[in-house]
Amino acid sequence: MNDEISDLSEEDGSVPMINNEMYFESIRSSGYNDTAMALGELIDNSLQAKATMVDVLVAESHNRVGKRRSWQAYEIAVLDNGIGMKPSLLQRALRLGDGEHQKDKSGMGKFGVGLPQASINQAKRIDVWSWQNGIKSAKHAYIGGDDRKWIKKLAILPPDDLEIPEKWLDNSKITGQTGTLVVWSNLDRISWVKAETIYNNSEFLVGRMYRDWLTTDNREGKQKALIKLISFDNSGREERDSWIYKPNDPMYLLSRSSGMKSSTKRKIMFEKWGEPLELEYVVPLTKKTDDGEEYVVQQEEKIILKFSLAPKELREPHDGKDAGNLDYGKHAKKNVGVSIMRAGRELVLESRFVASKDPRNRWWGAEIHFSPGLDTILGVTNNKQSAKRLSFFADKDWDDFEEDGETVFQTKKRIKEEDLGQYISLDISAKIRNNISKMMITIEKARTSSKSGRKKRHADSPERKGTEATKVRQEEGYEGDSDPEEDGLSKDERLDRLKEFLQRIEADNESEALGDITDTGLKYTFAHAYLESSDAFFTVDGIAGAIVITLNRAHAAYNELFDTLQMDTSDKTPQELNQMLLRANSSLLLMLIAWSRLEDESSGGAKIRIKDIRNDWGRMSRDFLLFGKE
Repeated sequence: MNDEISDLSEEDGSVPMINNEMYFESIRSSGYNDTAMALGELIDNSLQAKATMVDVLVAESHNRVGKRRSWQAYEIAVLDNGIGMKPSLLQRALRLGDGEHQKDKSGMGKFGVGLPQASINQAKRIDVWSWQNGIKSAKHAYIGGDDRKWIKKLAILPPDDLEIPEKWLDNSKITGQTGTLVVWSNLDRISWVKAETIYNNSEFLVGRMYRDWLTTDNREGKQKALIKLISFDNSGREERDSWIYKPNDPMYLLSRSSGMKSSTKRKIMFEKWGEPLELEYVVPLTKKTDDGEEYVVQQEEKIILKFSLAPKELREPHDGKDAGNLDYGKHAKKNVGVSIMRAGRELVLESRFVASKDPRNRWWGAEIHFSPGLDTILGVTNNKQSAKRLSFFADKDWDDFEEDGETVFQTKKRIKEEDLGQYISLDISAKIRNNISKMMITIEKARTSSKSGRKKRHADSPERKGTEATKVRQEEGYEGDSDPEEDGLSKDERLDRLKEFLQRIEADNESEALGDITDTGLKYTFAHAYLESSDAFFTVDGIAGAIVITLNRAHAAYNELFDTLQMDTSDKTPQELNQMLLRANSSLLLMLIAWSRLEDESSGGAKIRIKDIRNDWGRMSRDFLLFGKE
């Protein structure tokens, strides 16, 4: 051992800090989940080089595997029509931590490790050709191979004039004055053996990562880039297959999303849910002077959150089949999670934001968009497979980090001062999960009409008692805005108006609510719906002579109070029942406290009006609660 070290010693007695051979093998083993992710790095480089065509070429050989013969990948290449590289840059592009894209802090490939690290992760030899004045002008550089001297030195030779093997150009339709070709040979770590298997396992991921480039849903109405996987027989004897990557949009807002299957006629599967939420943060950014001195500036960065929701018609059963078992439902199940988008390219579909395996999760979509200026803050890895800090805090909340006696406000303030990255990650996580919760409420099926059917109203139901009490008030001369339409409209007219209203608010219990009014002649009915733009626990609407009280599923009171009281208790223990009652009681008292605070913060005429409303509501409540009792 000592003799080996002494052979490496410099004149001053120092030895290299790194054992090149062991370090090279360590680098080869790091970083990429599979071949699809490694190919993604090369596609990143192509797209950043303004390529409009990218071909993943797989040269296959027909080899014997056991007792049968099968196709196996012999070499893999990525060919593009991007702007190409100068010879000086070509040599640098194969260095770890170098390359022209490092200067571009807004682009996908600023880390300077993608091409070499992803390539050596999959193959022992990497050859690169690039040209800017026709293919005949291409220059060549390489790393790897079985040359042990090369491994000990780990040096990249200057580019040479080695010609491009004809097979790569013959099996691609990409031609042009500029471009780049990267070839992996001596494949020893690829995830899948055959070209078809590579495509089948990369289709979902590549389509999702680069959906913004593959879609035609943009201002130009055409794809920014065409990405294909082409297989060919390395011996040139047999025809092989090719596949085009289609956009895979987990938001299902693109018209050419790969999830658009035969069982739905919709051009776009999901619908936008609310307006994009724009968040602004001031973050420190380190810069360098011309002399290399570092200094810090404060820079404003934006993060945009987007959401989508499957319409009711897609979530409901079709032809006796659950929507989740249809082709688009199965497709959506594979896209469950929050898509973290950096510079328009997906890093990861993060499932940690999803609390459970609830089947409702497939019916919503969510995206987080940010620029590379937030890479350090959010913990973006140099292989662009995750934003570690954002993912770590995905299932956490502010109260997980409260210290003794702190309020949530104090916790937020402290974390913001101590660790800005943690603060931003938690803030994003809280807003994401809050919106997911609201969407989950919207698509809840537990009490939908399709599942439970219309309930019969017993004689003492609140709706019936309220109707009878209202008739007495009408006889006493009291008139409401809805009363004139009770007798002025036909049954069909009332039905049409009520149905239009309930469908417009997407009421979960449409048929039940309709039956209350049209079949039983009740004055009042309750609808259950998510009221996206309302902070109210309930709304009141006079529709066709009836009063529709819509309980807002998005309001905290719905879950904390109403949901608790309506829960099926047949399988509950006495202890669980007691906890449910305590929860409901506490929620009701908190609502009264909130009202008292509203009065306390009011002044002048508003304060008087609120007190009058409280008194009037109290009298009306008394009359309705005691109606029919001796």
